[in-house]
Amino acid sequence: MKWLTVLSAITVLFTIASRATATERYGRYLKSRVFQHGKSYPEEKANKIREDDKSPHDLTWRKFEFVPTYHPPRRNETAKTARYIVHNSLWGSVSTISQSLDGAPFSMVTSFSDGTVDNSTGIPYFYLSAFDPVVHNIKSNNLASFSISEAQSDYCKEHGWDPELPLCARVTLNGKLLHVPRDELKFAQNALFSRHPGMKYWPKFHGWQTLKLNITRVWLLDHYGAANIIPVEDYFKANL
Repeated sequence: MKWLTVLSAITVLFTIASRATATERYGRYLKSRVFQHGKSYPEEKANKIREDDKSPHDLTWRKFEFVPTYHPPRRNETAKTARYIVHNSLWGSVSTISQSLDGAPFSMVTSFSDGTVDNSTGIPYFYLSAFDPVVHNIKSNNLASFSISEAQSDYCKEHGWDPELPLCARVTLNGKLLHVPRDELKFAQNALFSRHPGMKYWPKFHGWQTLKLNITRVWLLDHYGAANIIPVEDYFKANL
């Protein structure tokens, strides 16, 4: 039985050492997140932590890959404007019918990608945990809406436009949230990981699932007056 005692001791020591390392790294992470009045975000410190640890959590700080330009289409190009907003954005608000709220709507900000920077598809892809409320909700009702605002770029801010001002365009996509089929999975994950590099390092035990919105309706407001209902086929035909 001596070998069992030795094995148990080694296991305990390994656990303590692992916790100490994790605690130390988390302590340094908290320090790097401190915002100082009148000073910029301490990016040098964050970079130093990445170089020292190369841990999955640290790698989530890698810069997002934004589309390099924010010059919107002309106002009368509604389908192209909707596609432009979707492709130039990195997150939006997903709304589903909640199972835990007796059928009330539930909305949550979610990262997404419609393709790599140089390849827009117009299809929003999502990478969600099995524990995510959205994933839980669509088991009984996969109807969803996805809202995105042009305010996510600097375009509206440069013009002094409030996000609710019609000139600061916004789009809502309605449809069904579906699991990405196997033959599309590689493309979808490449679209997501290229725009959100940290995703591929997220903890595997969260049961990540790759979803997409099967669009059935496109709603756009980009000017004063009534909103535009854009035919889905026109939305997908638009070239950026």
